[in-house]
Amino acid sequence: MNKFMKIALAVALAAVMCVSAVADTAVPSIQQKAAPEVSTATATDADGNEVTIDAAEVVVTAFSDADSLDADAQEALTSAYEQILESESLEELVATIPEGHTAAYLFDHTAAYLFDISVTGDAAAVLAAGGSVTVTMEVNLGGASEVAVLHNYSGSNWREEPSEVVGTNKLQVTFTSTSPFVITVSSDSTILVSDPAEGVVGDTGVDVSGATTSSAMPYVVGGVACIVVAGVLLIVANKKKVK
Repeated sequence: MNKFMKIALAVALAAVMCVSAVADTAVPSIQQKAAPEVSTATATDADGNEVTIDAAEVVVTAFSDADSLDADAQEALTSAYEQILESESLEELVATIPEGHTAAYLFDHTAAYLFDISVTGDAAAVLAAGGSVTVTMEVNLGGASEVAVLHNYSGSNWREEPSEVVGTNKLQVTFTSTSPFVITVSSDSTILVSDPAEGVVGDTGVDVSGATTSSAMPYVVGGVACIVVAGVLLIVANKKKVK
């Protein structure tokens, strides 16, 4: 094998490895996302009184760490994931549209984070007695103009929980029971890589710490590599003709 062919093959191999690396690391789906970090937590009892709780009493487990949960929680989280994938749009999941939203507002949303929430200590006691817990999560929202938190509270039943963006990449959520939750973001978020209107609602969230990442990047890299390889092969062919 002559020198030029060796160079061509080396470039092609590098391109394949580069495309694979980009595909595996630059665009992680909700299957790979780390759990949002809880920075603060407060509770309100059934009578409306504030109860002091520790943020550590709220445990958030990402879908990627589902095997660390007990069997029932694993099954619930897996079921939530499957329901998201099977839906043509997220609006199908929620039976009751919250006040102030149009009936199709979730159609423009894509699932970005999926996780289980469980509580311990005083937080668990508050929920058991009919109260609520409010947490502030540190999570990349990608500058989305709309954010929603959907709660798969039982079987195939979902509802939107009260939530509010309270700072850059900080989301406040209030809930009265635990189990699977999904954070959804509108299509203008920089953590999305495909159009939710195409029916892809489960695997399009991309955590790139605020940077914009395009799903076209692997193809661009591969295309450039192909051009380089073609150029090398053309040089080889021309040299053969000269001889």
